[in-house]
Amino acid sequence: MTEPARSALAWTLAALPIIGHLYHFVLVVNVTSGFGLRESTLDRIRLAALAVLCASAAWFGWKTLHAPWWNWHWLPFSYAALCLFNGLVLGPLGSLRIALRRNPPGIASRSVLAHATDQAPRQDFVGTGSNAMLFKIRGNESLSLQSVEWVIPFQGLPHALNGLRILQVSDLHFSHAYRRAYFDWVVERCLEHPADLVLVSGDIVEDDASLAWIEPVLGRLQGRFGKFAILGNHDYMHEPARVEVALSQAGYHVIEGRWAPIEINGVPLAIGGTSAPWGPLFHREEIPPADFRILLSHVPDLFPRATRWGIDFMLAGHNHGGQIRFPLVGPIFMPSRYSRRFDQGFFRSGRTLMYVSRGIGGKHPVRLGCPPEISWFTLQSV
Repeated sequence: MTEPARSALAWTLAALPIIGHLYHFVLVVNVTSGFGLRESTLDRIRLAALAVLCASAAWFGWKTLHAPWWNWHWLPFSYAALCLFNGLVLGPLGSLRIALRRNPPGIASRSVLAHATDQAPRQDFVGTGSNAMLFKIRGNESLSLQSVEWVIPFQGLPHALNGLRILQVSDLHFSHAYRRAYFDWVVERCLEHPADLVLVSGDIVEDDASLAWIEPVLGRLQGRFGKFAILGNHDYMHEPARVEVALSQAGYHVIEGRWAPIEINGVPLAIGGTSAPWGPLFHREEIPPADFRILLSHVPDLFPRATRWGIDFMLAGHNHGGQIRFPLVGPIFMPSRYSRRFDQGFFRSGRTLMYVSRGIGGKHPVRLGCPPEISWFTLQSV
């Protein structure tokens, strides 16, 4: 090996721990975002983590100029070795798990990807809000919508609930980065198929001025057996009481921190809702007896608890699928205490099945490899 080749190899090996260092930064940002902290507190944590990242990366570089990391003192050497392991082993394993994950057996689907800009010029859907400039990013899919129809078998589902059709709408993030016309277009897509239940899983508004959109937009959705909604962490930043009133005026039962027993074809069914850790969370003993239980949770982080509670079907959002998904790597940033574990789609544990929606909008409307979605779920008894 020539001297330049040996030098290049040495620098490459010396720089590899930086990958793990970035992995730790992402992990801190993701995990702290799942503990119910205020957004202003999270912003300070993220800035502090970024400052530490930059300063320590500069230190890494300076240290490497003097000696490769495997010749460092045991303490910095140990951290460099940890970075190397996490960046080259744990991180890729997480990406591999995401890439290889498949839906539980028996679930069938049909989907259609539509683009609002096929109906009208782009400027008809882009607003004047501070983040509207993000729509200019090449390849941004934020004005698209994937409509997915799922058929899901449930062991022991009462025959009276066979064929029950649920529409989930999540993470609208009404804001003036969009024009209301985009959300009207989304509702038109929702109305293409009838629903027995309409479930809205939080993060409805992104600015106070958009509260007025809730009733005329979401009020158009209809569910034969009712419409139910919870709030999300962004709703708690924008007068949550007014959000609840607007949802009620639009015909929704707001089930923040409580359960709503209903009866469908003579069968007792219970629908619970929570935006915990930001909103109220019920206790296990408050879960009513029912032949089928649906939990509407803004965050998927409650999935382990839902399995212990004996929930049949859990619907969540919040994570937006990461919004930006890279080939092979998958999503990077995910506001969850489990980081990237519950990114999108189906997860099963015991009797409990969870679906995590990518949602529709976002505070920062940029989506790459991760279009917005609405989903219908048709339940089948087996």
